[in-house]
Amino acid sequence: MNAGTKKNTEVDELLRKALADDLPADVAAGMRRRIANFRAAKMADVAPVHGRRAAAWAWLFRRSVWAALSILLLVAGILLQGERASSPLADRISAIKTQYAVLEMPRR
Repeated sequence: MNAGTKKNTEVDELLRKALADDLPADVAAGMRRRIANFRAAKMADVAPVHGRRAAAWAWLFRRSVWAALSILLLVAGILLQGERASSPLADRISAIKTQYAVLEMPRR
């Protein structure tokens, strides 16, 4: 069942004219209701699958983004360690740690 199919009006008109006296009105209405119910049931069956697929793709996309971000952070860390360029802030933190270690030594 494809919702995007185009109707051929000439064929529909020909069928209506040829089969106009074959079905009573209540039977035709009942058939229309059954067809509508069938289509609604089929569309309801298709909708959850599409929703699950969309959720699966969204989950996969999020995981891929997190993986790429993690790899970029690892590469950035490796490059920063490889450069060995110290910043003034890192020098100050290192000096404070050294002074703290010197103060702790006599207590032991």
